[in-house]
Amino acid sequence: MRERVCRVLAADDDPTMGLMFGVVLAAPAFALRFVPDGVAALAAYGSGGDFDIVVLDVEMPGLDGLSVAGTIRRCESDLPIVLLSGRADAGFFDAASTLGAHHLPKPVDWAALAGRLRAWLD
Repeated sequence: MRERVCRVLAADDDPTMGLMFGVVLAAPAFALRFVPDGVAALAAYGSGGDFDIVVLDVEMPGLDGLSVAGTIRRCESDLPIVLLSGRADAGFFDAASTLGAHHLPKPVDWAALAGRLRAWLD
């Protein structure tokens, strides 16, 4: 029996992150939609992408990951949201907790990423 396809929306302003996400979250196990910023993330979310999980870089120009997560959270309380950040300050952790979001530290452990996302879906 095959695992179901995990539909992931990921946003990061670093194009190298997009390449890495594409390699690690590849078909057939994943259906990845990678976008370069927060504005594009909200557009993809709003277009009815029906994502299983959203992964957001915290520090992006324009709309940052916390702002995008807040907007998504107001629409959908159960959608898992993962915030990517090298930040480790109490203010960040409080904001992530308030949003009901998971934290994934940068640099990303690419070998563990797929398993972590699947675990957060269960």
